[in-house]
Amino acid sequence: MKYVSKFLIFACATVLLVNCKSVSPTAEVPSTSQSIVGSWEGCDGRIVTFTKDDEGKYLGRYTALGKLGTYQFTKDEIGYEVMQKGTGTYTGKVKWKDTSGYESWRKVEITIENNVYSDSGSDRCSREMKRVKTTS
Repeated sequence: MKYVSKFLIFACATVLLVNCKSVSPTAEVPSTSQSIVGSWEGCDGRIVTFTKDDEGKYLGRYTALGKLGTYQFTKDEIGYEVMQKGTGTYTGKVKWKDTSGYESWRKVEITIENNVYSDSGSDRCSREMKRVKTTS
């Protein structure tokens, strides 16, 4: 009986060791400092607020206009449509308007790093924006 008890303890320990293993996560969780979601302020006071829709597209709305009102933008108008390309990188299009209100869409590539937004297709006040801190 003594050997049977030792054998059962050994068998149980072996089963636990073989079946209990550490599992590392397969999906990378983006840090807030590299996520586009949230609000960003440009040099003229404009604020662009990005949200993610049900299809995985990120939409940027002008929640404060700054000097964009000169170009007939309106509050809550969508000015960006982008998709995530990689951690902290996004590609898509940005809306441009002239003073008469004629609009066109241009390609944009966005990088988010350390809570700083930078892009390759916007005007001077949107090329680099700072994250707007929210208060709880």
